[in-house]
Amino acid sequence: MEHFKSPFEANDLSSERATENREFFDGLLRRAGNHRLFSHPFLWNAGGATLPHHTMAFILTSFYGIVAPFTGLLCSLGGHAPSLRSRFALMDNIYEEMGCGDLNSAHPRLYLRMLASMGVSEPAAEGFPTLPSVCRINDHLREVVEQRPFSVACAVLASAEATIPATFPPLASMARSAFREIDTTFFDRHGVRDEGHSADASMLFSITASRSDFSVAEQDVEIDLEHRSELFDEWISAISEGALDSRSNDPARPLSARPPAPKRQSVPPPA
Repeated sequence: MEHFKSPFEANDLSSERATENREFFDGLLRRAGNHRLFSHPFLWNAGGATLPHHTMAFILTSFYGIVAPFTGLLCSLGGHAPSLRSRFALMDNIYEEMGCGDLNSAHPRLYLRMLASMGVSEPAAEGFPTLPSVCRINDHLREVVEQRPFSVACAVLASAEATIPATFPPLASMARSAFREIDTTFFDRHGVRDEGHSADASMLFSITASRSDFSVAEQDVEIDLEHRSELFDEWISAISEGALDSRSNDPARPLSARPPAPKRQSVPPPA
């Protein structure tokens, strides 16, 4: 935990139940690391690509559709915490997302500031059509937060946070290449601390999960990663439709193979 003192003691983390849960979830994160998201063609091209302004603006503005509701989803998850200590631990992440007490440093505000530095106004960002993959990401997160056990939602949060160190740096690099004067404070606030947020959410899973949550957590983590990969697919399509800088002579890479969408089992809401 970055800002708050952990409410859990060593014995909370070393119980037989917590140890079993942690071993399962460590394995789940290792398996998640093999998902196509982490080797997606968008990330291959991102580091050195220079895109036209309108294409980079499209990519970054569409991503605001994920940034904007995330603080609300985190707060909703806090309301589903099974104990005060669990809620307190989650507050460390919420506090960071909310700007550590400075409203103008709340992550959605930082993102809007970045868009403004590119010439995209707040009304334009708020009114930007939501991409289908962004709808799927947000709808699934909302379903997980509202209808799954708290532990499963923490598992998805941990996995989602774990994607940031791999995906944000290439995106930030593309943004700086396209817009030399861009304000990237939003990206600067991410990286190592997201690994910490992932570890905190993993800890909450270890403390609150039961064996019956394992298969549901595995399923929902897979679905979340697949929806995020589909967002990269949409961005690749936008690039291939006339966005790559004419100075680039690199051949277009094919989209990564898209496996069949995971079949979602019927999962009853927690009692």
